Amino acid sequence: MELETPLVGRTAVEGVLADPAQRSRLVAYARSRFGIDPDTAEDLLQETALEVLRQRSLVSSPRGFVFTIFHARCCRYLRHLTARRRVFDRGDCAAVEEAPGATAYEGIDSRLTVEQALEEISAGCRKLLLAYYVEGESLREAARLTALAYSGVWKSITRCLQKLRRCLA
Repeated sequence: MELETPLVGRTAVEGVLADPAQRSRLVAYARSRFGIDPDTAEDLLQETALEVLRQRSLVSSPRGFVFTIFHARCCRYLRHLTARRRVFDRGDCAAVEEAPGATAYEGIDSRLTVEQALEEISAGCRKLLLAYYVEGESLREAARLTALAYSGVWKSITRCLQKLRRCLA
C-alpha cells in the first residue's frame, strides 16, 4: 500500500474536491448513508472545503481527512434536522389519528407560541438555546458561539429554559 504524501489544507482541497469522480463518490455516500439530497450534499462539500482550508498543519492523508470532515458535516446536518423536528413537531401519534385537522392547527399554534416566547427572552438566551437545541451544537460549541465559559454553560441553559417556561405560562 502506497502512503500519501502530507499536504497543506489548500492543496488537499484542490487535489480531492476538484476531482469530479471523488466529488461524485462523496455525494453518493451522503445520499446512501444519510439520505441527503444532492444539492445539500454539495453545500456540505463546500463547507468541508472551507473547513479543510482553515487547517494550517500538514494533512497526512488528504482523502481520509476530507472524508472525515465531510462525514462530520453530514452528521451535524442530520442532528440539526432532528433537533429542529423535536422542537417544532409534536409527538402525539394518538391525537393525530383521532383528529388530524385539529392537531395540525394545534401544532401551528404551539409553534407560534414557542416562537413568540423565544422573542420575549434575551438575545443571548435565544442564541444559546437555538445553538444547543435547534442546531444540535455540543455544550462546548454552544459556549464558544455565545462567548460563555464552558463550565457555566449548562447552568445558563437551565436559567434560559426557566425564563422560556415563564414566558410560555
